[in-house]
Amino acid sequence: MGTPKWKVKMASLDDAERWFIFVSIVQSDFCNINLVDNEKFCCGMRKNMERATAIYVEDSSKSDSPIIGAMTYSPNQNHISWLAVHPKYRQKGVASSLMKHMIDKLANVKEIKVKTFLYDDEYGKAARSFYRKHGFIAKDILMEDKGYPHPVQVFIKILK
Repeated sequence: MGTPKWKVKMASLDDAERWFIFVSIVQSDFCNINLVDNEKFCCGMRKNMERATAIYVEDSSKSDSPIIGAMTYSPNQNHISWLAVHPKYRQKGVASSLMKHMIDKLANVKEIKVKTFLYDDEYGKAARSFYRKHGFIAKDILMEDKGYPHPVQVFIKILK
């Protein structure tokens, strides 16, 4: 049996409640920072929903159609802002579907950037593996970056 083809949807403010339920499920992947109560994070997520740069995948086989993967990105900066997948749905193609959708939307872009946890940080192990799988290369280490309580590493993907 192959990987399911997940349908990627554009998030709107009508999806905010389900979005933030999902965020609370994956918060342990982000240093256990309480993102749902972080006004700056929530405001940023809502702005992405308004700008049509927040996308998600839901499990429509469940009655409440929970969000199982989500991404926000900046088409102006060619940057993935946030990406997460529900623990029960990992390694099933959810994040890859989100990545493909975003790349298709950024068709004329030369490179895409993302910041993630450093090479020796356990929190970023899965993310680093995912980005490498999709052709991203580890680049700069930022010792100080606004909004992050620790150093981060920049990954870049050159598009052809």
